[in-house]
Amino acid sequence: MSLWINFKNNFKEIISNIEEYNLLLHTYAKIEYNLLLFSYIGFPTELFIDELIKLKFNIINLNKKELIWNKNIIYYENQYFLEIDLNNPNMPNNYSFFTEMILFIIKNKPVINDKHLIVIKNIDKLDDYSYAFRIILEKFYNNVYFICTTNKISKIESPIKSRFSLIRLRLFTIEEIEFILKTYLNNHNKIKILNRNIIFHIFILQVYMNEPLLITEDFCKYNYPPIHNFINSKYDLQDIRQFSYKLSQFNLSIVDIITDLLKIYNDDHKKMEILRIGAEIDYLLTTSNKGREPIFIENLLCQILI
Repeated sequence: MSLWINFKNNFKEIISNIEEYNLLLHTYAKIEYNLLLFSYIGFPTELFIDELIKLKFNIINLNKKELIWNKNIIYYENQYFLEIDLNNPNMPNNYSFFTEMILFIIKNKPVINDKHLIVIKNIDKLDDYSYAFRIILEKFYNNVYFICTTNKISKIESPIKSRFSLIRLRLFTIEEIEFILKTYLNNHNKIKILNRNIIFHIFILQVYMNEPLLITEDFCKYNYPPIHNFINSKYDLQDIRQFSYKLSQFNLSIVDIITDLLKIYNDDHKKMEILRIGAEIDYLLTTSNKGREPIFIENLLCQILI
C-alpha cells in the first residue's frame, strides 16, 4: 500500500483528533450553503471535502464514477453530488463550456435532497468567467449549492466570495506533521520535516522508501533539482530553450521556477530582479494561452540568465 493511500485511509481519524479541523468538519457538514475552502498548497483539501461529504450524507464510501460530458469534459459523480476539477490536465483551457454544463446538471440530473450539490475544485481557474458563475449563483440558489476550493483566494472576485462561506484551512504544523508521519506512516526520523507541506513530505518519504539514494539536499530543496546544476553550468540560448521545454514538461509553473531561483541566488538585488521579472511574465501568462507556457518560461530564463 502506498503511503498516500495509507494517509488517505487514516485522514478522518487524523483531523478528528485536531480540534480545529474537527470543529470545521462537523459545523459545515450540517448546512446546505455555498462553501469556499481555501488554503496554501500543502494541505490535502480534497481529502477534507471527501470527509465533509461523507459526514453530510452519513456514508462510508463515496464511490465516485468518472464520466464525460459533451465528449471531452471529465467529471465525477455519485447519487449525492457531482465533482469537477478545473485543474485536470485533460480539461480544455477554454472554460466556456462551464455555464452550459452547470445548467444542464441543474435542469436534468435527478436530485436526492432539496438541492443539487456540485463540487468545483480550483475555482480560481474561472476568473475570466466569474460573471457567468455569479449569475448562476444568484439565479439558482434555490436549486443548487456549491463546495469550491482554491489555493489562490486573491484571484476570486469579491462578488463571488460574498456568496460563499469562506473556510480557511490552515496547514498542519511541523509538530503535527511529525506526529502524523510517525504514527500513521512509520517515519521514525527517516526524513527531516522542513516545512508545513505534508503532501510534500509524504512524497519524500515514499521516495526514500523506494529509492533512498535519491533523497539528496537538492532533491528536497528545489521544485526541479536539476535547475541548480544548470544555473551553475555554461549555457547558451539553445541550452536555455531546451531547459525551458523540460521545465514545462514537468509542469513547473512560473512561481515554482522563481521559488527555485530565489533559493540559488544570495544577492538581494538579484532576488528583487527575479521577483520583478517573474511577476511580469506570470501576469502575461495569465492573459495568454496556457499552451504557450514554454515560451514564457524561456522568456523568464533569458531575462534572468543572459
